[in-house]
Amino acid sequence: MKALKDLIPIQINIKWKLTLWAAFLILFLFLSYTFLQYFVIQNWVVDQEKQTIQKKMQEVTSYIQDSTFIGNVSGSEDYLDVLNEKYQLIRIVRENNSPLFTISDEVPQGWVSPKNVTKEELMELTPKGDRLLIFRKPIEVNGFKGTVEIVRNLENFDSLINQILMLVIVTGFVAILLSLLGGRLISFQLLKPINSMIRTMKRIKENGLKERVQINKQRDEMTELGIMFNELMDNLEQSFHQQQQFAEDASHELKTPLSIIHGHLSLIHRWGKDNPKVLERSIYLSLNETNRLIHLVSELLTLSRVEESTINQSLLEEVNLKDSLLDIIENFQTVNNDFEISSTMDIDTEFTLKILKSHLEQIMIILLDNAIKYSTNEKVIQINVKHTNKQLTIEVKDFGVGIPKEELPFVRNRFYRVDKARSRKHGGNGLGLSIATRLLDIYRGTIEVDSVYGKWTKVQISFPLD
Repeated sequence: MKALKDLIPIQINIKWKLTLWAAFLILFLFLSYTFLQYFVIQNWVVDQEKQTIQKKMQEVTSYIQDSTFIGNVSGSEDYLDVLNEKYQLIRIVRENNSPLFTISDEVPQGWVSPKNVTKEELMELTPKGDRLLIFRKPIEVNGFKGTVEIVRNLENFDSLINQILMLVIVTGFVAILLSLLGGRLISFQLLKPINSMIRTMKRIKENGLKERVQINKQRDEMTELGIMFNELMDNLEQSFHQQQQFAEDASHELKTPLSIIHGHLSLIHRWGKDNPKVLERSIYLSLNETNRLIHLVSELLTLSRVEESTINQSLLEEVNLKDSLLDIIENFQTVNNDFEISSTMDIDTEFTLKILKSHLEQIMIILLDNAIKYSTNEKVIQINVKHTNKQLTIEVKDFGVGIPKEELPFVRNRFYRVDKARSRKHGGNGLGLSIATRLLDIYRGTIEVDSVYGKWTKVQISFPLD
């Protein structure tokens, strides 16, 4: 048994699996149809022979009953000899089972013993290997009682059936070859898109993520597979570029504070030991850069967690929006008592939003922190909340430095800062809006930024309410 398993291939590639299955299916259908035809033809020929022998019996018995049969035996023999056909025997049998006379054409009389019957019988015999169809019918005419026997040799029929069988066998072998060829063609056609995809994958491995599968005009499952593969590669390429850009930006952002810290430590190493002012100043600036590094790493971790997070519906809360926003505003007003933070909330006291409260707080903290951070002399922040049946919008507006129009499409990108020097001065890393955008994506929300440079900036977030 083990030796037999060793002879059988453990793995067969899908090309040969499709070929063999298609060939088997084609061959099965062909042979089923062919053998069905064979048995239908066989039964049809047998029925025709039975109808023929019954018709011949009707002719013989009609002649006997309408003639002076007993008085003119020789005349009857002559007429019945004319009625007889090739490979057929006609015999009149007495009541004592002895033949009155026999007319035969290539059917030996000894193959079938004469027999008198009292009722019709139709049967088959195979003496000497030949197939015989025998029909017996009792007659009574002019005081004679006996039986008419008609025996038909089915040699021609058997020869025809054997030829058909040989034809079936020969065509079966031809069908095997054609089914293998057809199965191979079918597997080639079915695997053509997959082979194209494999070649594309190899080119991607060699040349990068730019390669795509060619899509045919016809719409079928393989075309859908190719489209999905291309879309997956587009997303993969986009994610790869985003990660690459993220790594480059993060490296750049980390390099500056580390270089500053390294410079101050070198300064301390050279002169700070003997100069208290240099030592104090360098330690102070190094601590500032260390704090900025801690803040930057914290935001990077937050962004990483947000990008990997998914919604667990059971954890979502029905957050009372008005109370939550008022609490956040009060906290910011307490910390920034030199600002005037006003709010207009066109929502009911009982209005709720299905969201994690921590996510809502984080989004609002980012928006308010940016508004405060980039305000100038006019320290006023306006918050407007309103909703329709389909959407809730929260708008935060400040009257600070503003954003140039050409910079607006990029402000949600990671590490993007309109004025890098000023942003660094305010402690910004350019990650706040990226984090807010990703949090909103979790809830199918959107964020829009509008601004007039030097006058005001308005950030509007929207949540669907369906």
